[in-house]
Amino acid sequence: MQTALWWIKLDVRLADNPALTAALAAADQVVPIFIFEPGVLEAPETGEFHVAAWCEALTDLRDRLAKHGAEVLVCEGEAVEVFTRLRQNLPFEAIYSHEEIGTELTFSRDRRVAAWANSAGVAWHERMQTGVFRGGINRDRRHKAWTKFMQDGPLPEPSAADLSRLRVPEALAGLSIQDQLTPQRFGHPLSEAQWAHRQAVSETAAHQTLQSFLYERGKCYSWGISSPNHAFTCGSRLSVHLAWGTMTGRQAYAAVEARRAELKEDTSDEAKAWRRSLTAFRSRLHWRDHFTQRLESEPQQEFEPLNPAYLALPTPGDELFDAWFSGHTGWPMVDACMRCAATTGFLNFRMRAMVTSVAVHTLRIDWRKLIHPVARLWADYAPGIHVSQTQMQAGVVGINQLRGYSPDKQLLDHDPEAVFVQRWVPELRSSSPAEIKRHTSGDFIAGYTRPLVDRIENFKAFKADYYAIKRLPETKALAEEVYARHGSRRSPKSRTWKSSAGKKKAG
Repeated sequence: MQTALWWIKLDVRLADNPALTAALAAADQVVPIFIFEPGVLEAPETGEFHVAAWCEALTDLRDRLAKHGAEVLVCEGEAVEVFTRLRQNLPFEAIYSHEEIGTELTFSRDRRVAAWANSAGVAWHERMQTGVFRGGINRDRRHKAWTKFMQDGPLPEPSAADLSRLRVPEALAGLSIQDQLTPQRFGHPLSEAQWAHRQAVSETAAHQTLQSFLYERGKCYSWGISSPNHAFTCGSRLSVHLAWGTMTGRQAYAAVEARRAELKEDTSDEAKAWRRSLTAFRSRLHWRDHFTQRLESEPQQEFEPLNPAYLALPTPGDELFDAWFSGHTGWPMVDACMRCAATTGFLNFRMRAMVTSVAVHTLRIDWRKLIHPVARLWADYAPGIHVSQTQMQAGVVGINQLRGYSPDKQLLDHDPEAVFVQRWVPELRSSSPAEIKRHTSGDFIAGYTRPLVDRIENFKAFKADYYAIKRLPETKALAEEVYARHGSRRSPKSRTWKSSAGKKKAG
């Protein structure tokens, strides 16, 4: 009888789970295992929302499996140590898991597991679960390969009979955590406010969120996601589920295509609005994997810019990090965004881009100083998205137009009545929207932080430093290489990095 482990990592679900499906097909006895690893729990990028997501998703998985008489082995310890201990009690022949695309933290852990498995004679089978291709893929062929992967469709949930084979043998039962899984237990307690604002993360919640997006909330997606007020409802809110593996992009893609088919013959304005939003969301599923592919292909970008010429960028503002991170910059929109993120774990894409731009372009903080601390904020932390977007918004990829976001313009465009600002910055609740807008122009509000620096002058200084590097022949040559590896292939005209940059000026 062959025994295998299903090593659950960022795939806490039963449906469309290639690793689980393969394990059940190959082995007579399959033991599901999740490991709370001290090295991961104590890492600088691990935050309260992350541990809460693992706990909630695992609890939901345990409950669903219990209906089939099945179980999950939940252990504490470093992965190699846990596998060694398990094999002393149960001689398993194989491990099945998904291909994880993470930072050096999990990449180095996986290298250690691979070395252990090789020496122990255990076959470790990794299965692709998203449209990201291990070892890289030619950029000109990637879109076709991605589309095929998505159109192949999600795998069904295993049958009840197969699920009943997911058991924890008596020899291992004493190694499993039996009590309630909570973030407090693992040293990452949520505050009362965080608990109240957190988004539920589980396979059950994922499908509820998807249905509400496709049939109730999603019509306003195409215009609502730019607003920090509307994005909480107009956004898909699936990013946490894609990040922690309680749903796959392939499942979301299939559901969107089915919903688009339902609306195909409807010529009403409402149906047109729905189709526009669903098409926009589908394109973002593609871009999500596109940016994750960057980290898979070039994991060093956690520490180095994709275009190494920008290592020469001066970063004189690192001492301002704490004020920025805690939301005390004196720019109302920035402070509201940072405090919102710390409490809810969520911020829409435009506002994430803005706070990164302010940190790097205005406060002159080294973008690398943002990677791990800011990761802790996001309930939907996905390394490939986070690292790639931090570099892109900082401007150090070098193949996109430099986007310098003005927090004053973002306030005018997306929160003109200061609803969002007043919700998250209590010091400004007694001030009128007009007074809030004037604060950064010198008409300061008593009791509220004054802007840390002269934004215009600092941004001018940054641009001078930035373009002094960008104009160098060696920088341009490196940018051509970056474009060849990662640039857009949307049209024949975008075959060089120069013309691929958007012409629209960012606000």
